[in-house]
Order: sequence, then C-alpha cells, then structure tokens
Amino acid sequence: MKTLVVPVLTAVVVTVVMSFQAVTPAPLICEAPAAALGEIPGFSSEPLEVSEAERTILPSDTRVDKRLYKAPSGHWYQVSLVIGGTSKSSIHRPELCLPAQGFLMTSPRTVELSGRQWRLITLDGGLERPSLGFAYTFFNQDGAKTASHTARIFRDVWDRSILNRIDRWAMVTVCSSRFDDHGIAEFLDRLREFLP
Repeated sequence: MKTLVVPVLTAVVVTVVMSFQAVTPAPLICEAPAAALGEIPGFSSEPLEVSEAERTILPSDTRVDKRLYKAPSGHWYQVSLVIGGTSKSSIHRPELCLPAQGFLMTSPRTVELSGRQWRLITLDGGLERPSLGFAYTFFNQDGAKTASHTARIFRDVWDRSILNRIDRWAMVTVCSSRFDDHGIAEFLDRLREFLP
C-alpha cells in the first residue's frame, strides 16, 4: 500500500497542473511604451540603420530606434532604443555583447539622474581604440524603471508567471565618446525628454 502513495500523489499533482494550464486564459499583452528618439536642441543628429544582426537575431515584433547625436564640441553619442515584443529574448543585458566587440568593461557603477537609474561602464578599447563611455537603463509601459537587469528579470518573471501578463520592456543604451561621469550625465539628462 505504501508503494502506491508516491505514484498516486504524482498522478494527482500532474493532473491538477495540466488542468490548470488547460484553463489558464491567454496572457494580457501590454501596450509598448510610448518612446521614440528625436532631435535634441544643440546637437546635430541622424538616424542610424538597424544592423543585419539585429534584424535577424531579434524577434520580429521587437522595435529598434537608433540615432547618432553630435555636440558642437565634437563629442558624439550613439543611442539605441529597443522596445521588446512578446518574447523574453528581445532584450538582454549589454554586458553579454560588449566583450565580443573587443571592449574591456571597467568601472561599472549605477547613478541616478533626473529620477532614473543608469548603469555606467567605461569601455577600454586597449591600444587599438580610445576608451568610450557606455550607459543603459530599462523601463516598461507601467513606469517601472531600473538599471538592474536582475531586477527587470524578476519583475518580468513575476508578471508572466503570477499576473499572466507580458510587459513590454524597453532598453536604452548610449555609447559615448566621453567616459567621464559628468560628460555622459549631461547628455543623459538631455535624453530624458524621449523617455516616459
């Protein structure tokens, strides 16, 4: 009799889980955040093409907006706005691809500017290239904002698993010819008008 307890309990649990999944309604897919890059007074700018890799690797419902801004001083800022679709693979933390581009990431730090957290990293190009500044942040349609990829993932898992909804996260990355905090912070402050 004792030997039947485990198989019977297993069958009951599996049946309950399968029944729950069968009646779970389709998830709510949230609207994408209203964000787009545009002109910033005092900077010249031009839109940039989405790369072939971005077109082929990212899910088709991912929206990418890229722009290059140039200050009169000669400093430049390359900005990418990625708005994820329904797949979790639309957005990843930048630390996964920066080393593959030949950069050594140094001095990671999180700063708060105009009520938004940004993760700042210095990109050391070695002897081949000058050092660059890099910054990123995440936000979603509900106004959740964070510079922590881990916090974003936990929120996304909770919303998908418990609340049965798919949030539409956006990631903003800025690659800058300036890697000093003051220089990149000034630009990030100007960029805030495009971020909800």
